[in-house]
Amino acid sequence: ENRINYLKLFAGEKNHENQILDLRVSEMVFTPHQRYFKKGTEIIPYNMINIEWISARNPYKIFDEKKPQLPGQEYPGLGILQFCFNVLYIIAKEIYKDGFLDIPDHMHGAIMYSSKFRFFDPVHEAILRAVMRDLHEYSMSDISWGIITGTIIEEYSNKPQIYAPGEQIHYVSKRLKKYFHSRLYRETFKKYYNRRRYHLEYDEMLRRKKNILNKRKIEDL
Repeated sequence: ENRINYLKLFAGEKNHENQILDLRVSEMVFTPHQRYFKKGTEIIPYNMINIEWISARNPYKIFDEKKPQLPGQEYPGLGILQFCFNVLYIIAKEIYKDGFLDIPDHMHGAIMYSSKFRFFDPVHEAILRAVMRDLHEYSMSDISWGIITGTIIEEYSNKPQIYAPGEQIHYVSKRLKKYFHSRLYRETFKKYYNRRRYHLEYDEMLRRKKNILNKRKIEDL
């Protein structure tokens, strides 16, 4: 349907309540903007596997203090994203794709993907890594809520850091790997990574979080 490939796994009967994995992927051509390359560089499109949706959940568990419910999350995770990425990597190599691409809706999604994925935009990647560096003592839930509530502050500008969804990529081919290891990408990343410093206004985050949850369900965020 719509050239989207589905992989669904169920624990028991095939219904929504028993679904533990929902993976939807498609094939796409990704043509990056000229601004990511030196002037005069010929832009060659990349053949990608696009992750339309991925959800690995455990409907038989409940959230607890160690793993609280994240914004947009309906059930606790299964903790198998790493295995899903390994499967996709094998598929991408077998069908000669440059890599696979995802656009996470939330900051916590980008953090979870960050072990294998990098933002194509080196500035976005630098911001993500700087937030992870400076707020490492906080939970992923705190960081996600910090973004939503505007309480993660970039110290130089004294303004809230906004999460702008963008293409996060796991490269497979040598030519896509070459881009991420290029001097321009590395220097741009280093420039912004070293410049950014962040802190979380924790008490204010909790206050704003409470106000939001009084009006909306967390799974709808």
